[in-house]
Amino acid sequence: MRISTSIPKDKTRNFIAKLTKELSSNYSKSKIDMVEFINRKLKGWSHFYQFTDNTAMVYNKVDRAVFWKLGHWLARKYRCSMKSIMRKWCKHPEAGKAKTWVLFGRTDNGNLCGASLFRLVSSTKRPFRFRLPECNPYLRDDDRKTVTSKYGDVAMAVSHC
Repeated sequence: MRISTSIPKDKTRNFIAKLTKELSSNYSKSKIDMVEFINRKLKGWSHFYQFTDNTAMVYNKVDRAVFWKLGHWLARKYRCSMKSIMRKWCKHPEAGKAKTWVLFGRTDNGNLCGASLFRLVSSTKRPFRFRLPECNPYLRDDDRKTVTSKYGDVAMAVSHC
């Protein structure tokens, strides 16, 4: 029995493909609603994989793909260049945070609000613990073994976006 504590490559590839498909169409949706939809997907995915190791590289890959695909979606929706889109909406959401898309506007309901794209590299990471079941009653020398993740602290990744 082998315990896998990392995110499978095919799951990452499929997740990026789903988000890319969503961001390759649907230009009638408001920018705020699109960012909130993407944020829900990203947060759900990060909560599902919060107990895995070596997530920094995978999260960085997904963040980079979503960041640039959303930028191209915005440029195509508003029919302008990436340079002007980057100047207008790519900002630091808070002091000390990585650059991301910070958008203000109206939702499809007509409400005025703002939203920023969620970054996976800033999501929480919890230590992985797996413990074998209680000792076998038919064996006298059976000990419980605990497998613990290599990283006890939260891994922080620095983004260059």
